[in-house]
Amino acid sequence: MVREWPSNLDVGELVDGGWRPTPFRQFILKIHSRCDLACTYCYMYEMADSSWRTRPKQMAPETASATVTRIAEHVHSHSIDAIEVILHGGEPLLAGREAIRDIVTRVRSAVGGTRVKVSLQTNATLLDLPYLRLFDELDVHVGVSLDGDAAMHDRSRRRANGQGSHSAVMTALGLLTSPAYRHLFGGLLCTIDLRNDPLGAYEALLAFDPPAIDFLLPHGNWSAPPPGRDPESGATPYADWLIPIFDRWYDAAHRPTRIRFFSEIIRLLLGGSSATEQVGLSPAAMVVVETDGSIEQSDFLKSAYQGAAETGLHVTRSSFDDVLRHPAIVARQIGERALSATCRRCPIAKVCGGGLYAHRYREGHGFANPSVYCPDLFTLVTHIKHAVEARPRARGEERRSRSTGPGRGAPMHLGEHRIPARTFSELAAGQGGASAVAQLAAAQRSKHILLVRGVLETARQVGHPRAASVRRAYDLLAAVQRDHPEAVDAVLRHPSVGAWARHTVTALVTGREDAAPEQLAGLAAAAAIRSGTVCEIDVPAVEGVVTLPSLGQAVLAPTLSRATAHCFADGADVMADGTVVRVPRDPRQDAPGWRGLRTLSAEAEETPLRVVIDDLDPYRMPGTANMGGRLTPAEVRRWQSTLDGAWSLLVRHHPVVAGEVAAAITVFTPLVPPEQGQSSATSRETFGCVALSTPPDATTLAVTLAHETQHAKLSALLDIVPLTKPDDGSRHYAPWRPDPRPVPGLLQGAYAYLGVADFWRRQRHLETGEAAVEAGAEFARWRAGARMVTETILGSGLLTEPGTAFVAEMADQLDRWADEPVPAASRALARERAEHHLAVWHATNS
Repeated sequence: MVREWPSNLDVGELVDGGWRPTPFRQFILKIHSRCDLACTYCYMYEMADSSWRTRPKQMAPETASATVTRIAEHVHSHSIDAIEVILHGGEPLLAGREAIRDIVTRVRSAVGGTRVKVSLQTNATLLDLPYLRLFDELDVHVGVSLDGDAAMHDRSRRRANGQGSHSAVMTALGLLTSPAYRHLFGGLLCTIDLRNDPLGAYEALLAFDPPAIDFLLPHGNWSAPPPGRDPESGATPYADWLIPIFDRWYDAAHRPTRIRFFSEIIRLLLGGSSATEQVGLSPAAMVVVETDGSIEQSDFLKSAYQGAAETGLHVTRSSFDDVLRHPAIVARQIGERALSATCRRCPIAKVCGGGLYAHRYREGHGFANPSVYCPDLFTLVTHIKHAVEARPRARGEERRSRSTGPGRGAPMHLGEHRIPARTFSELAAGQGGASAVAQLAAAQRSKHILLVRGVLETARQVGHPRAASVRRAYDLLAAVQRDHPEAVDAVLRHPSVGAWARHTVTALVTGREDAAPEQLAGLAAAAAIRSGTVCEIDVPAVEGVVTLPSLGQAVLAPTLSRATAHCFADGADVMADGTVVRVPRDPRQDAPGWRGLRTLSAEAEETPLRVVIDDLDPYRMPGTANMGGRLTPAEVRRWQSTLDGAWSLLVRHHPVVAGEVAAAITVFTPLVPPEQGQSSATSRETFGCVALSTPPDATTLAVTLAHETQHAKLSALLDIVPLTKPDDGSRHYAPWRPDPRPVPGLLQGAYAYLGVADFWRRQRHLETGEAAVEAGAEFARWRAGARMVTETILGSGLLTEPGTAFVAEMADQLDRWADEPVPAASRALARERAEHHLAVWHATNS
């Protein structure tokens, strides 16, 4: 008898070759094996496997206890920082509230400090207020199965007596999406039925404003094909059903939800990894425990043949490490090596990943086959690939950009950001003016909103212990937005907010301990104080310091980690452990226990500039080693005096630069000065902030602002239009750096020095004597240096099509300046400095 693959997979050979299993992070617990519906397409009850008939209806307490012990054992053995527990069935709500409370409580207690996200997939017919109160208490997230409107849904999702279930589901969704419980809403699961209109089904699902939608291909395989899928035909009925939904979703000005199937394909096309078994080649890190304690593979395999999901292992006898060595589990963790020869030759193999494992089965051959949906998957992936290439979206497109939902405050509105061709050309020439910078700043505001929303969603998804307080902080922020949008806007635009949010999302995803999602409460408190909203909210304290972005810091006892902000019409009190810090009516002013963010203001020819000195926020300039401390009052006065002169110079003699600076720069962050000269920097994460050491004079500050505004403009543009391809490891000479630079770094430098050259091109005519020679030398040196580097970039092969056009326009602008006369003394000085830099660079880097 021929053994079907993967039963003949040699796990020992894989281990000897260096392969190691991926520990389980997702545990699907079948807490009840029966269901109160009789859905026609159900793989549990209507397909090849009937093992449910011999299993206990409900997981017994002793089985639950053994399961929890095995989960804790696995978590501790592999030092896993976060897991997901999915309560499943059958219909898990048939298990009852106490059984659910017991197993959720047991798991969280057993794994100690490991974060546990708990979710539940239900048909919702039994979902009522007592269940929702329990889920709110336990932070259990609820996914609901819904196939469309009443006719679509009731076509397949019926009770045993033939009665439809749509009406009961509508009642349950009304409760789940109410303001009190909407934060528990995990999304909707829709099984595709070719008889249903795709856009009609999609619109019916969108009516509930779901945070996510899963479209599920009906389970089937080569030996038992799904409805409408002829294995011998090249027809693509399922791709044809999904593509209109994708086009509607992808081309929408505001994405109404996340569709996981599409999002995963896009992520894979862009070089990422998959987080679902539907597509991609990421190792499957999930395991199932049945009601009798049997440890099984994905229950989707029950659609293939009797016993397909079985491993022969049991929680009372086997560890989950034992399961990791089972050939069937290993087959779903070895990526491309598990694909058939046909799949390995396919150009989209790494995206499709062979499709869902269960859909590859063919009797007599096992699972070493393409998916029975192969033509559909190829057509769908190819369509999405062409759409992404032809209609690229702004970065961060997978973030949701819609209302936060009814009853939870007004949405923080987003718009799609596109740069007109004329504006793009003006920016490429190093200019653009205030109007172009305002467009870039608007896109950065949207980026901050997306990142803040990402903090909320990621904290929920990974089961962070503070996720509920993060939800409350977001709700307060949205409520303030409804009546005082300018207050929320001022907080969201503060540069450090972007750096904090990006750091937090990354830390949450990677499981780092320095994730700080609860700082969203600091944003909400700052917005409430700015607007005079009467409220109170718990805020985090880091060694007793509470940071309120855009306002300042309250300093409490260093042992404290939390405080409460009591906000009222003309200020706030930050309180903890009997200590009260009063935030003054004008928060820029210092007060006992309060350190305010001070401001600098300048005006010339009725053109104002106002910047905040942020010398407090821990996220004010990420990755900077020479961060300065808090300025003294005398230093603040010195900065103010220098800014007065610099602003007058810019407004009177560099008006386009002045307009761009006023539109882009809102914050100065002090740096420790270097041994010689001045230090300055910007960060792509903190648009609007210039970090700089104390400027020695007005002209130096003016050229520094011109230089750093160029960096800010380019960084903001890169969030909308990708100009470079991925780094290929090559490094090149830059006449302003001591080290070899990658092409993206060259582009940043060349664009900044395009602006510096332009500044000195005008400034040299204002100077006299040696200052005029110096200014002419700066112009000559940087127009030549920037032009040389643009040539390097254009020849690198690492520019996108828009990037090539952008750098070519930079080069053209520099060429237009090449014939402008420069005195001999200035030319000689520029040449001497350039040759010296090159010689030192070669000596250092050869």
